[in-house]
Amino acid sequence: MISDGQFEADLFCNVKFFRISCYFDESAIFPISFLRRFYNLEGLDVVFCNFKELASFESDAHEDKDMRITTPKIKKLKLDLVNNIRHLWKLDSPLDHICARLECLELWQCDNLINLGLGLSFFETLTTLDVWKCNGMSELITSFKVQSLVCLVTMRIRECEMMREVVASDEGETPYEIVFTALKHLELHCLQRLVSFCSGHYTLRFPSLEQVTLSQCPRMKNFYQGVLSTPKLHKVQLTVTDFKGRWAGDLNATVEQLYKEQVGYRGLKNLKLSDFSELINIWSRNPQEMLDFTTLEFLEVCDSNNLRYIFNLSMVFCLGQLRQMEIKRCNNLEQVIKEEGSITMVEEAITDNSKIIDIFPRLQSIIVESCPNITSFYLGSKGLECPSLLEIKIANCSNMTTLISTFSRDEDKELIIGDEVDNVSTFFSDKVSFSFNKPSFIHLSHG
Repeated sequence: MISDGQFEADLFCNVKFFRISCYFDESAIFPISFLRRFYNLEGLDVVFCNFKELASFESDAHEDKDMRITTPKIKKLKLDLVNNIRHLWKLDSPLDHICARLECLELWQCDNLINLGLGLSFFETLTTLDVWKCNGMSELITSFKVQSLVCLVTMRIRECEMMREVVASDEGETPYEIVFTALKHLELHCLQRLVSFCSGHYTLRFPSLEQVTLSQCPRMKNFYQGVLSTPKLHKVQLTVTDFKGRWAGDLNATVEQLYKEQVGYRGLKNLKLSDFSELINIWSRNPQEMLDFTTLEFLEVCDSNNLRYIFNLSMVFCLGQLRQMEIKRCNNLEQVIKEEGSITMVEEAITDNSKIIDIFPRLQSIIVESCPNITSFYLGSKGLECPSLLEIKIANCSNMTTLISTFSRDEDKELIIGDEVDNVSTFFSDKVSFSFNKPSFIHLSHG
């Protein structure tokens, strides 16, 4: 209606902020032309839309010149859940004019966005760049384009699954100096594949950098291998509220120390163990060597031939936030939980005479698939209780003969057994007690 001209031209002249949401036509291109009615627009949000481009006029070509005169120059642009977009805009795009004075750019949950891929027209005014959960990005920006970020004060990059480096090297370049003139605050959070800030052969200078927050970046061995200058930086914070921070003399040495201490694994909520070969070696040798995983919510263990069990019984008490566990194609796995060594902590966890241990208080789903040598979920002398468990799926584990011995089949609980399981009573052996306090779904299949 706005773009069709059904309202008077000056009706929206005082609007400062405009939000477009829930536009699901996958063939649609963002209609820039209607923005000319918002003369004084300062902020534009595009949320949960299927636009593939943000760079098309709906008007005829001869109107483009007038459009550029009347369209606003916004200060803030936010894209959130615009999943079909791969490039923000192309060279000489109309958005070059609209964003000529852009100060803040927020890119949230745009999974198909490859990188910034922007023209250079607005880079010189940008002060804040915030990228969150853009899982298609392997790098943020190229070394050539990053030189235009002369006013950038704050850079935040968080939870981008595929990001390996922030600044990518342009092929065939000769070494030169890159200066982040105004950058004061840099936050890198939960970037599990990040190896370094930049992999090229440049001189990186951060004359204004005062705050670096680095958390949950377990693969980051160093900040940058080349010449690096950060004269105002005196600590690296592990969280935004970690005011003391860590410091080993310079930024590179501090990051290297954090890597050696495996600090990057602390605070993780999601862990795919197969992505970290160094962790598998430690885990298979002695799970008790593992660092603090008290915040872990999702654990996936796949394609590992080194593990004979995942947890010892003492270790499970450190996983109070775990909600989902998936174990697949671990050929030598014999148990998921194994009781061994001292059980002092285990005895302390039993609060009554029932000899039932309350573990994984928030765990809702257990999936075990294609583990040919597994014989039981748990091998031990105590009973187990998972108070929040809703689902257990065991598939293609032909040697798994026992999981639980007693199961309370209250009327509000559902038990579903796969067709290939011949003897349910032998599967629920008298060696183990496993209790459920909520409606549960159990699927067993050896097919």
